[in-house]
Amino acid sequence: MKITFSQLSNPGPRAVNEDSLDCWVAESGETVAAIADGLGGMGGGDNASKLAISEFRKYLEKFGVSEDSMKKGALEAHQAIREAQSKGDSKKRMATTLTAVALSNGEIVGVHCGDSRAAIARGKGIKRLSKDHSEGQRLFDAGKLSKEEFATYERKHILESALGDRNEPTIDIFNFDLQAGDRVLLTTDGVHNLVMLREMQELASISATASELTSRVAVAVKNNGPSDNFSMVALYAE
Repeated sequence: MKITFSQLSNPGPRAVNEDSLDCWVAESGETVAAIADGLGGMGGGDNASKLAISEFRKYLEKFGVSEDSMKKGALEAHQAIREAQSKGDSKKRMATTLTAVALSNGEIVGVHCGDSRAAIARGKGIKRLSKDHSEGQRLFDAGKLSKEEFATYERKHILESALGDRNEPTIDIFNFDLQAGDRVLLTTDGVHNLVMLREMQELASISATASELTSRVAVAVKNNGPSDNFSMVALYAE
């Protein structure tokens, strides 16, 4: 199975881009993609996201790609951020999301912390593969918010887990089958807060290549008036 990919990262209206991403082919053949959205401001968020991506990749390149190594790689990134927090006031509160996938023949393995997202578009459908670690998502899952209440809940984007938190982060592992024709999508909230799943599926269905899709998504975000950095990795399975 051939995997092609395209990356998009834009600061939007902000002076600093606190998003980071990477995509590479592992020695064992898997295509790995990772995306992170830094938090903390004052120069901390961009440092946290860059550190998370670099430490995660470094761990996988050393120990190979598996469910276990992906989770441990995320924890390694968390520890690296915690250590870096002590090196300056601008970094002491920095943290980041991390969502990553490894694609091989017939399988997707993913790791996730925070509210960046992984999704898969297949045929006329689209499905989220990750679940936000946010206050709103927790209350919705617990039945304390209806769908309508969730849509307007003021604190729905407050994160309850991120790499660099003082508490041990929640790190999810997810698996999904991979078929020819699938489009696997990683996004930061600067994208998915403005381009909803149905529109994303429509854009994927008319985009013959991964680069066409990221170009169309960039236009869609700009047309909707971005207020944040926005980043995406699109991976096409053929």
